[in-house]
Amino acid sequence: MKKPLKIYFLIFIFFIFSTYNIKHDEKSISIFFPIKEILIDNNVGANFLELKNDFSFLMNTNLFFLNKEKILKIVNKHDFISNIQLKKKYPNTLNVSIVEKTPVATQIINKKKFYITKDNEKINFIDLKIYEDLPSIFGKYKNFNIFYSDLEKNNFKINRIKAFYYFDVGRWDIVLKNEKVIKLPEKNYLDLLLKINLMLDDNNFSQYKVFDFRIKDQLILQ
Repeated sequence: MKKPLKIYFLIFIFFIFSTYNIKHDEKSISIFFPIKEILIDNNVGANFLELKNDFSFLMNTNLFFLNKEKILKIVNKHDFISNIQLKKKYPNTLNVSIVEKTPVATQIINKKKFYITKDNEKINFIDLKIYEDLPSIFGKYKNFNIFYSDLEKNNFKINRIKAFYYFDVGRWDIVLKNEKVIKLPEKNYLDLLLKINLMLDDNNFSQYKVFDFRIKDQLILQ
């Protein structure tokens, strides 16, 4: 490429990917690749209209240069959002894919209701049909994330659970949706989980409502 052509080419590239600042409602308006459409998807818990409004500051700004600091503030503002994925669709569309946290239970703390994730994160409660059958947690639990992970790893049928009860001695009771109660010991409950799953599917145990494993090497049925 001849030298004059090369210079013109670099100038052209500079103008394409530069943002021109024009004073207009305190926003930067871009002449090249201005964002004209923002598409938001995958949100269930996060308020769509509020998100749309939060991202409106990007309208007419340069699609190539996004204000990451402001976008991060939006993510931190919505406690349901874990992170977001941005995809630029030239010439003027920004796709925002929401990655949300997944609640696995609910709990009332200091008279306020929260969703609880498997990582022990608290999310402000809003009434969502998709999460209306989540189990409740009672008691000032410790390490719910470890207990929940143990259930998952041992293929315990979590969709059967109505409530978790934590006791200060360091153990859990599980109440199922059919009102059966499983009383776990403080320690060494891992080996019991698979057996409990089998017992719950065994008709020979269908008449019992309480499965008490608190005493080592004993099972008390009621």
